[in-house]
Amino acid sequence: MRVSVTADGRSATLSLLPESGVNGEIPLTLDQLSQLIASLGQARAAIVAKIPPVPIEGAPLTPVFGTSWAVQPEALTEGSVIAFQHPAYGPVGFVLPPADTEKVVRALTTHLGMVHSQDTDRQRPS
Repeated sequence: MRVSVTADGRSATLSLLPESGVNGEIPLTLDQLSQLIASLGQARAAIVAKIPPVPIEGAPLTPVFGTSWAVQPEALTEGSVIAFQHPAYGPVGFVLPPADTEKVVRALTTHLGMVHSQDTDRQRPS
């Protein structure tokens, strides 16, 4: 299948490819596309729950730049929620337990010490 954005940029179309044995196109609003992405994510989560996790260190990823984000306490675990607006998936977040929060603070402090330029001088990829 293939997903394409309509010419007006307000919706998308899911096209079933000939190799699938099914013909047709499904128009999707932003809400429908978001629901499809969430459903696919839930299906993926159920499948990978049965597979041992691979290490995240060194794994390929696509970083998100220039997003809005928030940090807030999480009462159940006494951890911290880090949430951000992902351009492809919408609002996402994760919970750091207190011990991991300390690790992140140390790592960010180290990274901040490595910064050589001012915010205004720094070029960010788009």
